[in-house]
Amino acid sequence: MVTIVLPVYNEEAILKENTLKVFDFCKKNIKENWHIVISDNGSTDDTPNIARQLTGIFQQIKYYRTQNHGKGYAVIEAWQNYTSDIYVFMDADLSTNLKSLPELIERIKNGCDVAIGSRFAHNSQVSRSLKRKIFSLSLRIILKILFKLKAKDAPCGFKAINQAVVDRILPRIQNKTWFFDTEMLILSQRAGFKINEIPVIWQEMYRPSRINSFDVIKDYLKNIYRIYKN
Repeated sequence: MVTIVLPVYNEEAILKENTLKVFDFCKKNIKENWHIVISDNGSTDDTPNIARQLTGIFQQIKYYRTQNHGKGYAVIEAWQNYTSDIYVFMDADLSTNLKSLPELIERIKNGCDVAIGSRFAHNSQVSRSLKRKIFSLSLRIILKILFKLKAKDAPCGFKAINQAVVDRILPRIQNKTWFFDTEMLILSQRAGFKINEIPVIWQEMYRPSRINSFDVIKDYLKNIYRIYKN
């Protein structure tokens, strides 16, 4: 079984269309049994109603609601709530082309513990703002220097893990917001888990952002310091 989590917060504008895109793609391209979990991080718009409508129509679409504790909390809670063989999460705006999903799943099937999309990998095709390119490159350098992290694109919102990582790593993750998956990679590498990166096609979705970039950067720096100090 493959559990695919879409973390959402006030995504009424894109939720139905993008969830159905994932549903249609999986139906045509994923051989394993699968389901999609819309993990709602305490939305206050029409997201819950749209999600429940989809679950009423499609058996393979599930809805899981949490309080507004952060993106990481929504992903981790959903992963831990479902028993599966392979656990995936992807950003709900579908910036990562779904063509990479079968390869992500295949890496876990073939013995990797963690598989991640990488915008720095050879053959990746990336369209994104200069500001975000600089942030990603800077983070990559910091993580390599401080933690010797081999993964080149820790914050990419396109990852898969196996049950061992769910059991041994997720309970140890302290950050439940933006840094959670970077922390997961650091802890996984320290524990000796096998991590693979795959190339992706990445098209940044230019829409009004509800996220304060300064808050995200502050969150990253605070948590990098916390882990390094310990």
